[in-house]
Amino acid sequence: MHLHWDTLLREGEQGVCPQAPALNLTQALEALSVSFPSVRQSVERHSRAIQFDTTVGDSWPDPDTDDHVWNQRFSPFSRWLTRAFPAIHRTNSLIRREFVHQHGLLYTWEGSDPSLKPLLLMAHQDVVPVENSTLNQWAFPPFSGHIDLEHQVVWGRGAVDCKQFLIGILSAVETLAHSRFRPKRTILLSFGFDEESGVDEGTSILSYDHPSSFGMPLATVAVTEKGSLNMHMTISSPGGHSSAPPPHTSVGILAKIITVLEETPFPAAIEDASSASIRHLQCLRDAPKMPARLRQALQKLEWAERTMESSVSLHARLPLLRRWYETVLPQEARTQRLAKARMAVLLALSPEALTPFKTTQAADLFHGGIKVNALPERAEAFVNHRITPHSSIQETIQHYVRVLQPMAQHYRFALTVFGDVVVPVSNDTYAHVVLQDSSFTIDTAPPTPFEGPDAAAFELVSSVIRGTFYLDEPRHQLRGSLDPEDAPASLAYKDSIRVTPTTLSANTDTAWYHNLTRNILRFGPQSVHPDLTGMFVDHQLHTVNEHSTIDGLVKSIEFYTHLIVAMDQSPIERIT
Repeated sequence: MHLHWDTLLREGEQGVCPQAPALNLTQALEALSVSFPSVRQSVERHSRAIQFDTTVGDSWPDPDTDDHVWNQRFSPFSRWLTRAFPAIHRTNSLIRREFVHQHGLLYTWEGSDPSLKPLLLMAHQDVVPVENSTLNQWAFPPFSGHIDLEHQVVWGRGAVDCKQFLIGILSAVETLAHSRFRPKRTILLSFGFDEESGVDEGTSILSYDHPSSFGMPLATVAVTEKGSLNMHMTISSPGGHSSAPPPHTSVGILAKIITVLEETPFPAAIEDASSASIRHLQCLRDAPKMPARLRQALQKLEWAERTMESSVSLHARLPLLRRWYETVLPQEARTQRLAKARMAVLLALSPEALTPFKTTQAADLFHGGIKVNALPERAEAFVNHRITPHSSIQETIQHYVRVLQPMAQHYRFALTVFGDVVVPVSNDTYAHVVLQDSSFTIDTAPPTPFEGPDAAAFELVSSVIRGTFYLDEPRHQLRGSLDPEDAPASLAYKDSIRVTPTTLSANTDTAWYHNLTRNILRFGPQSVHPDLTGMFVDHQLHTVNEHSTIDGLVKSIEFYTHLIVAMDQSPIERIT
C-alpha cells in the first residue's frame, strides 16, 4: 500500500496549529468610552522611565536591613510614576498602591465579584548593569531614553527588559480608570525591584524578518518554562610550592571536569508530541522559509503520533487505513516508527532550536589560585543549567554523578554531591570535590493547559492577541513635533496573527505562583513589523543597544487594555 503523505496529512492540518477566534473588540469595548493615550504621550512616558537608572547588583544587602543604595535607585522612580499616571495615584482613586519589601510595587483594583480569582499582571522596575567598557558601543547613551524618529524606536537600558511592559500595563490601567470601567474581577499589578538578580521575562512576537519565525509572524505564549540550577563546584587540595607540582593541581582537575561536562551534554528528547515546543514548531510548519528537511520531519512526526492513537479515535475518516495499521503494522512497529520520527525532528533542528528539548549547561564562572608560584589549595566553578520541562533538578544532579564518579576514581579525588558522599576520602585521595546549588534554584512544574477542556485561559489570551495584532495593520509611528498624530487604529483589519504555546528557556517570577493557579501565561507584547534598526529587539536584551519599537509600545498598551476587559467578561478561574 503506497502512502501519499501530502494527501493524508492535509486531512489533519487543521489540528496541527488550532487557533482561537480573534476577540471581537467592538463587542468587548461597547459599554466603555476608551480613549487610548496618544503615541507621543506613550513614547514620552516610556523615554522618561528609561532615564531613571534602576540598575541592581547581585550582592546588594537586604533592603529591610540596609536600604540606602536601593532607596537611591527606586524611590525617585516610584515618585515619578505618581505624576506620570495621575488617575491611578490620585487620593480618591479606587486603586490601592502598597510597597512590598520596601520598593516592590503592588497595585490592587478591587473587583465587585469576589468569586472571580484576580488577574495578576507582572513586570519589574530593575534593569541589568551597563558595562563601562561598552559605553562607546551604544548608539545613544544607555540611560538617555533617546527617541529615534528615523528608526521609530526608543533606546536605552530597560527599554524592553522590562519598562516597556511596566509602562504598557500602567497605561492600560490609566486608560480604563479614565473610562467608565469598573472591574468585576480584581486586578493586581506586581512590579518587583530585584528580578534581574535571578530571573527573566516571557516570550514575545516574532516578526516577518526574525530568524526564528521562518518568514511567518508568530505570537508565542510560554505555557511552561525551564527549571534553573546553578551548580557550585569547589575542589580543595594540598598547597605547596609550584616547583614541585603534582600531576594535576586543583585548578587542573576542575578544568578537566568542566571539559568532560561540556563533552557530555544532556541528551535532547521529545517526550510528548503534544508538548508546547512541538506545537510551536508545527505552527511554523508551513512558513515560507521553513527548511524542507524539518518540515518533512514534522509532517511525519504528526502522522506517527496519529497512528499511535486508539482504534476508536484514530482518524475515523480513514477506516481502511486504520485497519491496515492495526493488522499490518502492529503496536511495536508503530512505537519504533514514532521514535524514529522524533529523532528525525531533533536531527533536523539547529543547535539554537534544539534548546527547548534538552537541559543546557553553561560554565560561566571559574576561580582558583592566588599566586603564580603557589599551588592552589582551592578552586571553584559555577555552571548554570536550564532544565528541560520533562526533566528535573534531581535528574540533573544524577547526570553529574554519572559523569564525575569515574573521574573521581581516575584522578583520585573524593566526591560529595549535595551532601551525599559518592566517593569517600581514602588513603589514596589527593583532592575533594564538593557539589552544591548556588543562589536561585527552580524545579520544573506542569505546564498551563493549552488544549482540551482545561485550556480556557490560554484560549482567551490567544483570542485577545489575535484581536489586537493584525498583519495587515500599518505600523504605529511617532511623527515630528509639529506633525499631527496618527488616526486611531481601525478595528477592521482581517489578518490576525497566529498564536502558539511555547516553552520559555529562561525563568520568571511566576515560579512563586504555581500553588495559586495552573493558568500562568508568559507573554511580552511586541510589534509584528520588522525592526527598522536592522537589529532584533530580543537579541539586544542584557547587552548594548537595547531598544524598543514605538509600534510595540503602542500595541502593548492596547493588548493589556483588551486583556483586562476580556478577563473581566470571562468566568475563568471562578472560586466555587
